[in-house]
Amino acid sequence: MIDKEKYRKTGFQLVRGLFNPEEIEDVKNDAQEIFLNQLRYLQYPTDEIQSESDFNNLLFRLFEEHPERLVASGKHIQHLISLHRLALDERIVSIVKKLGIQFPNICTRPVMFFNAQKLAKKQVYWKMDPHQDWRSMQGSINSIVAWVALTDINISLGALEIIPESHKLGLQAKAMVDSFGLIPAELLENYKFTPIEVSKGDVLFFSSFLIHQSGNNSTEDGIRWSCHFRYNDMNESEFIERGYPHPYVYYPNPELITPEYPSQKDVSNYFANE
Repeated sequence: MIDKEKYRKTGFQLVRGLFNPEEIEDVKNDAQEIFLNQLRYLQYPTDEIQSESDFNNLLFRLFEEHPERLVASGKHIQHLISLHRLALDERIVSIVKKLGIQFPNICTRPVMFFNAQKLAKKQVYWKMDPHQDWRSMQGSINSIVAWVALTDINISLGALEIIPESHKLGLQAKAMVDSFGLIPAELLENYKFTPIEVSKGDVLFFSSFLIHQSGNNSTEDGIRWSCHFRYNDMNESEFIERGYPHPYVYYPNPELITPEYPSQKDVSNYFANE
């Protein structure tokens, strides 16, 4: 049951089982298939994969031996049709409306995370310090984040940690670090984080001002799969007054990433073989 008043008081609303585990598994499978294409190309023993742990260990190996391929694959999973379809799902949109957003609009592209220390060169890529999402969004004052569990996430896998009611503190993240609005540690000395353990298909809705952080994935070979979507309210009066600021900048690389590709022969050969 959606409780708007409780949400306004605490800054978050956890909805258990909003999505069936099977449909969430389909999204994760799409992401893993992109990585598998690279693993197969490199002739890693993908035919020996019998478990999630087996897949994860091959992904760790890919990161060690071909980090550029893992990073490129990680960028492409952000554009999965199944991921974008999830962000537009009426089950999410209807709850966003019930929590107070009159005219929901996508704030930025959906983001999928696959967090593990063995897949990161910097801490920010596997464990995020306390932050507020509004600092990067700069959208409507009632903007909402929907955080979706793509796997069961307990404390040992790094369950998301929040400070209930911290959204009432207003904007505390004054600067951006690695694209996140980090909170100075001294401001949080008197606050306690609450871990939110979730099952695959659960969705945590929270105010973009809610202070939260990643838990510590202390598992040996577990990957914390999740995604989050951000929504602004195009009817919010101050957002309108501020002229609808939009801080995200998207542009293509002006250089050919693969030099001299494709040649006229590459193109003609493809269509000749169809």
